[in-house]
Amino acid sequence: MGVITISRLFGCAANEIAAKVAEVLGYEVVDKELLAHVAAEAQASEEEVARYDETALSPVERFLRALVKFATPEEAIAWSPGPLQETPFWLPTKEQWKREGARVLDHEECLKFTQIALKRLAQKGRVIIIGRGGMVVLKNFPKALHVRLFAPLEWRIQRLSQIENIPPGKAKQKIIAEDKRRADYLRHFYGVDWNDPSLYHLVLNVAALGIDAVSQIIISAARELQFEAVGERG
Repeated sequence: MGVITISRLFGCAANEIAAKVAEVLGYEVVDKELLAHVAAEAQASEEEVARYDETALSPVERFLRALVKFATPEEAIAWSPGPLQETPFWLPTKEQWKREGARVLDHEECLKFTQIALKRLAQKGRVIIIGRGGMVVLKNFPKALHVRLFAPLEWRIQRLSQIENIPPGKAKQKIIAEDKRRADYLRHFYGVDWNDPSLYHLVLNVAALGIDAVSQIIISAARELQFEAVGERG
């Protein structure tokens, strides 16, 4: 059975498109639901996994996490330069440290368990995976269809502003921040530019084609891919 990965600029109706495709093909859509799969693999809470979801490790956080490997969180902060002592970045609580010691989930651990979860879902099949570097992790997975969704910034601003009933300026800030977060995640952990078309089988302009047409194109491509795979086995 097949797997579809969807990489998307923020505000491109990825979840709506995935739902339409899944309904026709009988697939399962995995977006935020992936947190539960990763948490199960890591034997951690979904809340802890969510801290690292599609988020790159900042230089400041790398510094603090390195210190934590050799000391308690309190000592790490005490050793840090003055401004870092008020850092907004997450460090394990004293209770977590006592309970789990140095085995506290971090970005690298979460990445490892995310990759395991993605591969298990792909092996199960009939699944649409949104984000999380699926097109990289499953690059050589048989019968995987990798899709990239994009749309002009102004189209996404207008759509998000209407959906969330927020001013266009606020919608623009949110879109730019989310795009940067996701791009940084892929560049930091996988060394790829998510705008590179060679990572995908399909690169679709949602604004130009429309949500329904994009959904139908993905459905047709997925069916063709499955048909070819069946033919090869025969």
